[in-house]
Amino acid sequence: MSTIKNKYIEYSIIVISGFLYTAAFAPIDFKLGIFISLTFFLYILSTSSRQSSLLKSFIYGIIVYASGVSWIFNSIYYHGGENLIISIIITFLFIVFLSAFFIPFGYFVNKDTNLNRLDTPILVASIWVLIEFIRSNIFGGFPWLLVGVSHTGTILKHIFPLFGSLMVSFIIVMISMMLVAVLSSKSKKNFLKLYSLGILLFYLLASIFTNFSIDATKPLKITIVQPNINLGTKFNDLELDKIKKKYIEIFDNKINKLVILPETAIPKIYQLDKDFYHLLRSNGELNLISGVFNYNRSKNKIYNSILVLNENEVFYNKRHLVPFGEYTPLESVFSFISDILNIPMSNLTPGDFTQPEITYDDIILHPLVCYEIAYPSLIETSEDYSLIINVSNDAWFGNSLAPYQHLQIAQARALESRRTVIRAANTGISAVINKSGDILHKIDLNEEGLINADIYPSKGVTPYMYFGDYPVLMLIFSIMLLYWKNNKNHG
Repeated sequence: MSTIKNKYIEYSIIVISGFLYTAAFAPIDFKLGIFISLTFFLYILSTSSRQSSLLKSFIYGIIVYASGVSWIFNSIYYHGGENLIISIIITFLFIVFLSAFFIPFGYFVNKDTNLNRLDTPILVASIWVLIEFIRSNIFGGFPWLLVGVSHTGTILKHIFPLFGSLMVSFIIVMISMMLVAVLSSKSKKNFLKLYSLGILLFYLLASIFTNFSIDATKPLKITIVQPNINLGTKFNDLELDKIKKKYIEIFDNKINKLVILPETAIPKIYQLDKDFYHLLRSNGELNLISGVFNYNRSKNKIYNSILVLNENEVFYNKRHLVPFGEYTPLESVFSFISDILNIPMSNLTPGDFTQPEITYDDIILHPLVCYEIAYPSLIETSEDYSLIINVSNDAWFGNSLAPYQHLQIAQARALESRRTVIRAANTGISAVINKSGDILHKIDLNEEGLINADIYPSKGVTPYMYFGDYPVLMLIFSIMLLYWKNNKNHG
């Protein structure tokens, strides 16, 4: 196998590959970029010593996350006291922490990796997916920029309802490693034939099973409101009357009986400002779904919630809170960071993992607040008609990649569950996403407006919604176990 002898060129390729990884996701959506990125990255690792691979994997991770999630600086700096040094340090540490998850990959993929074995690509893909799974769940998890999510809207969309985003990651990494093996192996033609046949058969089988849900015949008429309220204004008590006036003006337009407002539509505890919501509802006897701050007097706790308001009040309390933005992890250790940032309403309480079912007009609503949409395990579909409601306030992230990436994650959830996703975001991007992951209606970032749409709820349970990530986890552990036993038996 030929190696790149010039180290400057080698590291330049790693850097470019890191940027291509991010470019594969929204809003750039250069889908092919993920294959180019992974193929070059894996090729360089496969020609490097183990020690060098560890470093190169870390550098690759730094570029991926510096280009892909450095938008957290925006929320920390502009909404956390505008302390430049602290904001840079926290952003840097966050990127380093995420990049560290790539390091074990360099331990397993290096010049000692046997590319002449047919099963090497599936082993490499298994290691990658295991790392993605750990990153998505440890310390609350950060399931962002998962390889599979980049391929919503492609021929791989048939895989999502069967096995979820992690299996799509598995396939993409496996194909990329196959390309490396074909380029590097002495049996190029045989490898190419076998790999191509295997991928084709798997895809044909997967594409047969696609219809896992049935749509209702009667549409649900909904209105999504995107007020486009600046975050500085939103948490300024002096501006509260202007915010309310804006909502009243929006409600003067032609709207449907069910109106969805974004996360924390009014920056005040709901119980202290009920009259305004009832004022909005009295205009034509509307039914409201809105993000609110919900105060539980008996427990003396505040939640980031979704309120369904008609003749009754029903709350869903957010379960996955944002560290430092909504709560302080290990408060005895990190309370000083919260004191420095002083982010509004950052002492919230997580809701119970199991909460009462929410329905509207005999349709089950699966409520998710903000980045909870990144956690498919929070959605429990059944044989009853349902849809997903996601309210968010991406104004925290300004004019960055985050709102586009957030929307793409919602598309992945629509594909996995075969359910329509209704997304209401303060500054955007609000959208209606059908069960095939297609965006039917949207309001662009930093625009004010509303969407009137007919929604068809669906019923039925996809294999992924039934089994979750267990099948893909069983697959990768089986692959690793067989590989380990085989190596042990052969010394």
